[in-house]
Amino acid sequence: MSDSNLSDNHLPDTFFLTGIPGLEAAHFWIAIPFCAMYLVALVGNAALILVIAMDNALHAPMYLFLCLLSLTDLALSSTTVPKMLAILWLHAGEISFGGCLTQLFFFHFIGGIKIFLLTVMAYDRYIAISQPLHYTLIMNQTVCALLMAASWVGGFIHSIVPVSYTHLRAH
Repeated sequence: MSDSNLSDNHLPDTFFLTGIPGLEAAHFWIAIPFCAMYLVALVGNAALILVIAMDNALHAPMYLFLCLLSLTDLALSSTTVPKMLAILWLHAGEISFGGCLTQLFFFHFIGGIKIFLLTVMAYDRYIAISQPLHYTLIMNQTVCALLMAASWVGGFIHSIVPVSYTHLRAH
Protein backbone atom coordinates (compact mmCIF):
# COMPACT_ATOMS: atom_id res chain seq x y z
CA MET A 1 0.00 0.00 0.00
CA SER A 2 1.40 3.38 -0.88
CA ASP A 3 1.94 6.08 1.70
CA SER A 4 -0.53 8.36 -0.10
CA ASN A 5 -3.41 6.05 0.86
CA LEU A 6 -2.68 6.21 4.58
CA SER A 7 -4.61 8.78 6.53
CA ASP A 8 -3.26 10.53 9.58
CA ASN A 9 -5.63 9.57 12.37
CA HIS A 10 -3.74 11.43 15.10
CA LEU A 11 -5.83 13.73 17.29
CA PRO A 12 -4.46 16.88 18.89
CA ASP A 13 -3.28 16.66 22.49
CA THR A 14 -5.50 19.58 23.51
CA PHE A 15 -9.00 20.67 22.57
CA PHE A 16 -10.30 24.22 22.80
CA LEU A 17 -13.94 24.52 23.84
CA THR A 18 -15.40 27.88 22.89
CA GLY A 19 -18.79 27.85 24.56
CA ILE A 20 -21.79 28.88 22.49
CA PRO A 21 -20.64 30.30 19.15
CA GLY A 22 -22.22 33.62 18.30
CA LEU A 23 -23.22 34.35 21.89
CA GLU A 24 -19.79 35.08 23.36
CA ALA A 25 -20.97 38.41 24.79
CA ALA A 26 -23.79 36.69 26.67
CA HIS A 27 -21.72 33.82 28.14
CA PHE A 28 -21.61 35.44 31.57
CA TRP A 29 -25.40 35.77 31.74
CA ILE A 30 -26.05 32.34 30.24
CA ALA A 31 -23.96 30.72 32.97
CA ILE A 32 -25.95 32.22 35.85
CA PRO A 33 -29.00 29.90 35.55
CA PHE A 34 -26.69 26.90 35.14
CA CYS A 35 -24.80 27.88 38.27
CA ALA A 36 -28.06 28.38 40.20
CA MET A 37 -29.40 24.97 39.13
CA TYR A 38 -26.07 23.36 40.00
CA LEU A 39 -26.09 24.90 43.49
CA VAL A 40 -29.71 23.80 44.05
CA ALA A 41 -28.77 20.26 42.98
CA LEU A 42 -25.75 20.24 45.31
CA VAL A 43 -27.66 21.55 48.33
CA GLY A 44 -30.77 19.43 47.74
CA ASN A 45 -28.94 16.16 47.20
CA ALA A 46 -26.50 16.81 50.05
CA ALA A 47 -29.42 17.54 52.38
CA LEU A 48 -31.17 14.33 51.34
CA ILE A 49 -28.01 12.29 51.92
CA LEU A 50 -27.49 13.94 55.30
CA VAL A 51 -31.09 13.31 56.44
CA ILE A 52 -30.95 9.65 55.41
CA ALA A 53 -27.55 9.18 57.07
CA MET A 54 -28.62 10.83 60.34
CA ASP A 55 -31.97 9.10 60.83
CA ASN A 56 -31.72 5.38 61.65
CA ALA A 57 -35.38 4.89 60.75
CA LEU A 58 -34.45 5.71 57.14
CA HIS A 59 -31.89 2.93 56.81
CA ALA A 60 -34.37 0.77 54.89
CA PRO A 61 -33.51 -0.45 51.38
CA MET A 62 -35.67 2.14 49.60
CA TYR A 63 -33.95 5.04 51.37
CA LEU A 64 -30.47 3.59 50.91
CA PHE A 65 -31.14 3.32 47.18
CA LEU A 66 -32.47 6.89 47.24
CA CYS A 67 -29.28 7.99 49.02
CA LEU A 68 -27.14 6.36 46.33
CA LEU A 69 -29.32 8.00 43.66
CA SER A 70 -28.69 11.39 45.27
CA LEU A 71 -24.98 10.64 45.35
CA THR A 72 -25.02 9.81 41.63
CA ASP A 73 -26.93 13.05 40.96
CA LEU A 74 -24.22 14.99 42.79
CA ALA A 75 -21.45 13.25 40.90
CA LEU A 76 -23.13 13.41 37.49
CA SER A 77 -23.75 17.13 37.66
CA SER A 78 -20.22 17.66 38.97
CA THR A 79 -18.65 15.96 35.95
CA THR A 80 -19.80 18.56 33.44
CA VAL A 81 -21.19 21.74 35.01
CA PRO A 82 -17.98 23.07 36.67
CA LYS A 83 -16.06 22.81 33.37
CA MET A 84 -18.94 24.46 31.54
CA LEU A 85 -18.98 27.32 34.06
CA ALA A 86 -15.21 27.67 33.72
CA ILE A 87 -15.60 27.95 29.96
CA LEU A 88 -18.40 30.50 30.14
CA TRP A 89 -17.06 32.63 32.99
CA LEU A 90 -13.29 32.24 32.94
CA HIS A 91 -12.75 31.43 29.24
CA ALA A 92 -10.90 28.29 30.40
CA GLY A 93 -11.84 26.25 27.36
CA GLU A 94 -8.66 24.22 27.07
CA ILE A 95 -8.98 20.50 27.85
CA SER A 96 -6.49 17.75 27.21
CA PHE A 97 -7.42 14.59 25.36
CA GLY A 98 -6.90 12.62 28.58
CA GLY A 99 -9.09 15.08 30.50
CA CYS A 100 -11.78 14.76 27.86
CA LEU A 101 -11.59 10.96 28.03
CA THR A 102 -11.74 11.09 31.84
CA GLN A 103 -14.80 13.28 31.74
CA LEU A 104 -16.40 10.95 29.19
CA PHE A 105 -15.64 7.94 31.39
CA PHE A 106 -17.14 9.44 34.54
CA PHE A 107 -20.18 10.78 32.69
CA HIS A 108 -20.97 7.33 31.30
CA PHE A 109 -19.97 5.54 34.51
CA ILE A 110 -22.21 7.60 36.76
CA GLY A 111 -25.00 7.67 34.17
CA GLY A 112 -24.77 3.88 33.91
CA ILE A 113 -24.94 3.51 37.68
CA LYS A 114 -28.04 5.68 37.64
CA ILE A 115 -29.70 3.56 34.94
CA PHE A 116 -29.06 0.32 36.81
CA LEU A 117 -29.96 1.87 40.16
CA LEU A 118 -33.33 3.04 38.87
CA THR A 119 -33.95 -0.53 37.71
CA VAL A 120 -32.98 -1.82 41.16
CA MET A 121 -35.30 0.72 42.78
CA ALA A 122 -38.15 -0.43 40.55
CA TYR A 123 -37.46 -4.03 41.55
CA ASP A 124 -37.44 -3.00 45.23
CA ARG A 125 -40.85 -1.32 44.90
CA TYR A 126 -42.19 -4.31 42.95
CA ILE A 127 -41.23 -6.66 45.78
CA ALA A 128 -42.66 -4.25 48.38
CA ILE A 129 -46.01 -4.11 46.58
CA SER A 130 -46.37 -7.67 45.33
CA GLN A 131 -45.03 -9.49 48.40
CA PRO A 132 -45.30 -7.13 51.38
CA LEU A 133 -45.16 -9.88 53.99
CA HIS A 134 -41.95 -11.32 52.56
CA TYR A 135 -40.33 -7.97 51.73
CA THR A 136 -37.88 -7.88 54.65
CA LEU A 137 -36.92 -11.49 53.96
CA ILE A 138 -36.31 -10.89 50.25
CA MET A 139 -34.70 -7.45 50.46
CA ASN A 140 -32.22 -8.10 53.26
CA GLN A 141 -28.90 -6.28 53.70
CA THR A 142 -26.97 -8.80 51.61
CA VAL A 143 -29.35 -8.49 48.66
CA CYS A 144 -29.28 -4.69 48.90
CA ALA A 145 -25.48 -4.67 48.94
CA LEU A 146 -25.36 -7.03 45.95
CA LEU A 147 -27.85 -4.91 44.00
CA MET A 148 -25.87 -1.75 44.75
CA ALA A 149 -22.64 -3.47 43.71
CA ALA A 150 -24.34 -4.70 40.54
CA SER A 151 -25.28 -1.09 39.76
CA TRP A 152 -21.63 -0.05 40.08
CA VAL A 153 -20.42 -2.96 37.95
CA GLY A 154 -23.11 -2.26 35.35
CA GLY A 155 -22.10 1.39 35.27
CA PHE A 156 -18.46 0.46 34.81
CA ILE A 157 -19.24 -1.91 31.94
CA HIS A 158 -21.50 0.75 30.42
CA SER A 159 -18.68 3.29 30.54
CA ILE A 160 -15.67 1.24 29.56
CA VAL A 161 -17.01 0.40 26.08
CA PRO A 162 -17.33 3.96 24.65
CA VAL A 163 -14.17 5.18 26.39
CA SER A 164 -12.12 2.22 25.13
CA TYR A 165 -13.49 2.64 21.64
CA THR A 166 -12.72 6.37 21.66
CA HIS A 167 -9.21 5.72 22.97
CA LEU A 168 -8.54 3.02 20.37
CA ARG A 169 -9.86 5.15 17.51
CA ALA A 170 -7.63 8.04 18.58
CA HIS A 171 -4.44 5.98 18.50
